[in-house]
Amino acid sequence: MIYWGSWDGLEHGSSLTNGSDVWTAQLGTSTGVCASQPHGVTSSATIATEVIGGVSTPVDYVGGGNATFYALNANTGAVIWQTALSTQTGAYLCSSPAVDSNGSVYVGLSSLMDCPLVRAGMVQLNAVTGAIQNTYYTVPTACAGASVWGSPTIDDTLGMVYFATGNGGPCASTETMADAVIALSTTNLSLLGSWQVPSTSQITDGDFGATPTLFSATIGGVSHQMLGLQNKNGTYYAFDRTNISAGPLWQSSIASPTSTGQNISSSAWDGTNLYVASGATTINGIKCRGSLNAVNPSSGAFIWQDCLTADPLAPVIAVPGLAVVGYGNLLRIANSATGKFPFTYKDTTTNSNFWGPASISNGVLYIGNRDGNLYAFGR
Repeated sequence: MIYWGSWDGLEHGSSLTNGSDVWTAQLGTSTGVCASQPHGVTSSATIATEVIGGVSTPVDYVGGGNATFYALNANTGAVIWQTALSTQTGAYLCSSPAVDSNGSVYVGLSSLMDCPLVRAGMVQLNAVTGAIQNTYYTVPTACAGASVWGSPTIDDTLGMVYFATGNGGPCASTETMADAVIALSTTNLSLLGSWQVPSTSQITDGDFGATPTLFSATIGGVSHQMLGLQNKNGTYYAFDRTNISAGPLWQSSIASPTSTGQNISSSAWDGTNLYVASGATTINGIKCRGSLNAVNPSSGAFIWQDCLTADPLAPVIAVPGLAVVGYGNLLRIANSATGKFPFTYKDTTTNSNFWGPASISNGVLYIGNRDGNLYAFGR
């Protein structure tokens, strides 16, 4: 099956063959001061197998539209457990979960469109019972902001979980974890390192909305296990993941400093290169509303760049030989060696917008659209 959420609050378990729902589960919706349209399941599911009640069970872990986190039976949609993560007005789960090898699941806590801001953070839960094991708040008590919009990324070997945060709130002078990259221990969510974007490099409403990407690189003859992501300021930052606090080993300007684009697309790594999609920039003297770029993992230098007609909000995904990105009403697949597009799909449906990432299984690409449709493309 393929698992996907929709803004009516439903999580779907659908047939890979024809897209029909095998089951649905109602996981709630939220509205807010700045969000009159109900926002349901924004979180993407993570599927893992756990022994529950002595039985090996496939589990759909996903954030609901009501600041509650769910574990569903992936075969039937039945709720195995549910855990409310916040009672704050405006709390919301934009983040998608990650599961580690030690039986914990992690998900970020944010607000609904910053309106109002909440005290945000990272939550670690027992994957079998749903009990909250630890919570790391990104701002001090009685403060708000530093939402975790993107998803956590786990390095099981190092025992570290990485994520990034949005802008701070009313306690800006003490919110050192706002607009920052953070590394925590998977043992107890203790802080292992962090780096905050310097104020001189930031723009109004600067955020990290992307999920960190793990990759490797040789820099100056030294091998590094790396972590990278872009900020809304149009800069892609790359760190040695064992020492985030030392700051980026390199940074690359992906979008124009005056870009009005969101620059929140998560990057992808195929074992050779990074692939990053960003907002407005200039390529070979041509002004582009967005771009898809292949980037050298050792330096941030461009290998190739594609000019796009809209700002891509969806994450890039990469499989051998291909990089995939959706933007506006277009879905495009690029040859990862050349940047040329062997396939483009234009959706003419009203309100079309490819906001979410694609998934590829057995040669079929699946992707959802804001027009309410789930699409499948064959080879």
